Amino acid sequence: MPRKITQRKPSLLAPAGDLLKNLSNAESRLRRRIFRIGLLGVALLFTYSLVFGSYSLPRIARLQLKKHALIESNRRLAAELIDCDRIHRLLETDPVYIEQVARTRYYMVHPDDIVYRYRIR
Repeated sequence: MPRKITQRKPSLLAPAGDLLKNLSNAESRLRRRIFRIGLLGVALLFTYSLVFGSYSLPRIARLQLKKHALIESNRRLAAELIDCDRIHRLLETDPVYIEQVARTRYYMVHPDDIVYRYRIR
């Protein structure tokens, strides 16, 4: 049974493929030169994207520094939150702590306490 031959659809790269195919062996230097220029172009595009693109190495380094700074800030804020929670519980439940805060922070005294004042010279 004979095989049905189908024609390929022409692609956008067909003219470039025909150009390279039509070059004879005598023009192999030209073919190599075209290949080197293409390879150099690809290398330049890769280098540009590596240095200046949206996924560039300097941007990745900046993002990592920012990530570490945010992690450290998060740790400090978590420690501060735990400390504030502890102070809140002490203020709600511990009368000794409340008295200590009243005496040291607000300079309060009991009615029967004697207050001594020193003059600074």
